[in-house]
Amino acid sequence: MNKKDLAALLKRAADLMEVLGEGEFRVLAYRRAARALEASPEPLEDLAERGFSGVRGIGPSLARLLSEVYETGEFPYLEELEGRLPAGALELFSVQGLGPKKIRRLLEEGIASLEALIEAGETGRLAALPGFGKKSAEKAVAAARFALKSARRVLLPVGLEVAELLLEDLFAHGIEAELAGSLRRGLETVGGVDLVARADPEAVRKALGVHFEREEGGVLHGRVEGMPLKVFPAREANFGTVLLAATGSRAFVEALGALPEAETEAEVFRRLGRPFVPPYFREPEHLGLLPPARPLARADLKGLLHVHTTYSDGAEPLLAMAREARDAGYAYLLVSDHSQSAAYAGGLDEEKLRRQWAEIDAINAELAPFRVLKGIESEILKDGSLDYPEEILADFDLVIGSLHSHLDLPEAEQTERLLRAIENPYLAILGHPSGRLLLRREGARADWEAVLKAAAEAGVVVELNASPARLDLDWRLALRFRDRLLFAIGPDAHSREMLGFVELGVLMANKAGIPPERVVNTWEAEDLLHHVRARRR
Repeated sequence: MNKKDLAALLKRAADLMEVLGEGEFRVLAYRRAARALEASPEPLEDLAERGFSGVRGIGPSLARLLSEVYETGEFPYLEELEGRLPAGALELFSVQGLGPKKIRRLLEEGIASLEALIEAGETGRLAALPGFGKKSAEKAVAAARFALKSARRVLLPVGLEVAELLLEDLFAHGIEAELAGSLRRGLETVGGVDLVARADPEAVRKALGVHFEREEGGVLHGRVEGMPLKVFPAREANFGTVLLAATGSRAFVEALGALPEAETEAEVFRRLGRPFVPPYFREPEHLGLLPPARPLARADLKGLLHVHTTYSDGAEPLLAMAREARDAGYAYLLVSDHSQSAAYAGGLDEEKLRRQWAEIDAINAELAPFRVLKGIESEILKDGSLDYPEEILADFDLVIGSLHSHLDLPEAEQTERLLRAIENPYLAILGHPSGRLLLRREGARADWEAVLKAAAEAGVVVELNASPARLDLDWRLALRFRDRLLFAIGPDAHSREMLGFVELGVLMANKAGIPPERVVNTWEAEDLLHHVRARRR
């Protein structure tokens, strides 16, 4: 847990209290405490050690609550608030654009689920409610449909965490097993957990203690943590064949033809007279293609690009992030806090920039040869311009430009906005290009062929944002431009543990078939800066 996580719990509780009418003062107190946590430059461990006392904005009662949550990892009051909502009402929080006030209004009108919200929109009832109107209702219904479609899926790391626990249980009972399905292929979101176990069905039942609803064609079907679970029992002699078939995708497996029985996947491919294809390259989009001879590895990355600190909305001080990156074996780190227009994230005005740059100079003197690069995640404004005058942009080592607002512009207007940003010689990296949040909101609609073609021609690097909630640029688009674009893997890290997100970025780069040399993080810092300076000229 970090400060950002703890603050998010307080914000969640405040939203629920507002919906339930728990009192404006308490709601404000929780939100004020969340802001105080995020703004504090001290590490969470130090705050917790003194019981969160002395932090402006956190009173004695909330300090005791935070200490309890930090020590136990549990927040009983939050669970109580969630339990007081009608069944299905929590799903309304997943609808982009619905805040606590609107959700409270919906509940007062008996609209307490995604399905009910969609129905109210289709009948015109939603548009008639105070605070909505026709346009707002249309947006809410579109967002509710997206949320409903996403409700039965989880982010890749969530599915992996559940699967790892099941694998541990199987191994503890002496049963060898492997991931299969979309988890093994590394899809961004997954709808269930698939495993292949070298055991008979009865042994699997006993080991997992999961209630399996049925056995169909020798496959055990059940549920775990609310997700569908399938376990494919296999013998030693056909384990590789079962694993290949259970991993999929269906289109990829069908294209292979009849599968011979073999102990390993490699042997199956050999008997088919085909080169081995790693699981991440087995989607329908990969048919007829082969991945690079050498996949990208985490060890290939020399630098970390796209990191936030407490100067904006990060949870850790700059020095802590720099030391963590150095200790993880990186040679450089690009600090890219939010720019001045991002008031919601504590964006940096010129005074804060100068303070940060002075600290970077001091850190570089202390940690040399490790190097912190002076960067920014600049807002791409509605007109396509970047969020500082040219004289300030020129002082950054490297500028990331990202969309955070106006994601609902018409496609043609959004395309022009992105093309104008790409024309700016100070834009080095186009960050999380679509602005999507997986399972929460769709990204901006644009003519991506035109945008990415322009980026390739201009030498603008395109980010593969490795945050599990983004994974943006979509690997399917990156696959089409794998030999034309330069890419950056950015963890979008707001804390030290989030630096590890680059592993997901490496996976997505490999799904996109990107040659390692086209990932700029694999370059030395000076080579990257030379590319940036050449583009500015």
